Amino acid sequence: MNVETTEGMGSVATNKAKVFAYIDPELKEGLEQLAERRNRSVSNLVETLIQQEIEKAKEAGELNGKANK
Repeated sequence: MNVETTEGMGSVATNKAKVFAYIDPELKEGLEQLAERRNRSVSNLVETLIQQEIEKAKEAGELNGKANK
């Protein structure tokens, strides 16, 4: 288990992998607004969106096997 110190959040224990990405500032702003409206953290929203895309790709035959839970 990793313990991360996140600005403003203290220590967060997690078994999840880190993913870093560079995105357009306007996309980041939209992502933050959407996360707030959906009462989610940005991290949780990104994970959910990735899960949805992985499932779509599996259904379309683009991916096989277990990529996630």
